[in-house]
Amino acid sequence: MECKEILTLIYQRKLEKDIAAYYDCFLSVQHFLRFKLALDLKINSVMVNEYLFLDLGYNRPFSFIAGIDDTTKKIFVIPVRSCYVRDEDDEKEIRDCMGFDYHYYENFEYKDKISVRLQGDLIMDVIKVFNSKEELLDYTDKNRESYRQIWENFIRSQLSNDEDVKNAEILIGSYQELMEFVLRMDDVEDIKRALRNVRLVEKSIIDIAKKFEIKLHNIYERPFSFERRRYKCIRFIDVQDFQRKIIDKKITYLEGKFKDYILNSSSDMKIRIGHYTTPHEIYLRGIITEIDNDRTTNNRRAGLIIFEPQRIVIEHPEHGTNYFYIPKPSYVKLRLMQDARSFERF
Repeated sequence: MECKEILTLIYQRKLEKDIAAYYDCFLSVQHFLRFKLALDLKINSVMVNEYLFLDLGYNRPFSFIAGIDDTTKKIFVIPVRSCYVRDEDDEKEIRDCMGFDYHYYENFEYKDKISVRLQGDLIMDVIKVFNSKEELLDYTDKNRESYRQIWENFIRSQLSNDEDVKNAEILIGSYQELMEFVLRMDDVEDIKRALRNVRLVEKSIIDIAKKFEIKLHNIYERPFSFERRRYKCIRFIDVQDFQRKIIDKKITYLEGKFKDYILNSSSDMKIRIGHYTTPHEIYLRGIITEIDNDRTTNNRRAGLIIFEPQRIVIEHPEHGTNYFYIPKPSYVKLRLMQDARSFERF
């Protein structure tokens, strides 16, 4: 008996043996246990093409959908929430429950806001499609808030090699250390002597501020003494404000280089999505915009910029190897299959 026949016989209530006799037809023990639980608790079932919807009712945490994995031809079983499939023509509802629009092997228009099932429970959300690499670069440059991780990496990489910023950061750190030292002293004469060193550093900070036309602000502090009223307020430069301003000034000079940085950051990579013991490994060329995990070693989602058409490779210890062709420059997200109603896909 082929594994796919088991689903039909279950639906028709004609399976003669206990489901345990068909254990080898399931992708793993997890999928088998899900199916066994679903059979024990289901209140209804609906067969929609190759899928079997096992309805456990709204008073249960979730229901289940079983289907045939296209590479191994074994049975997969996934939990779905807030789903109800009414009849055998509800394939769109089934796919909505699982959070995708198309299988990777189907013919469909590659466009904005579609979700493609690449392999097993791995889904690719196509967020936005572009007609050219230049169009993608312009979009990314204008929407930096959406690509904050890339933008911040760009700024850090540029400022870390900037001599003006390096000098300013050294002076700021030294100034803050001296400032704290002064404010922790009790003797007025000692404070005066220590302040001479503070003013020396101030002179260098003022020189940098003049070079970049930065207006400095003062702050006034009393020493951290139990008898604070004995002391006059001491003037210091607000070096945190100075730090923000020089970085902002430098960023204005760097903005024109962002596109080149994005383009040069594209590289061949391997991304793992799913449980660390059985992950989907995706091989492609692009830039990672974000990685979300579940506070363990399991990556749940990854955002990617794809600059050129390419065939990506997906490997999995249970599902084998799949391929998918991305025909245009795109911004996409890879994630695990889940109830589409529990999060905003686009």
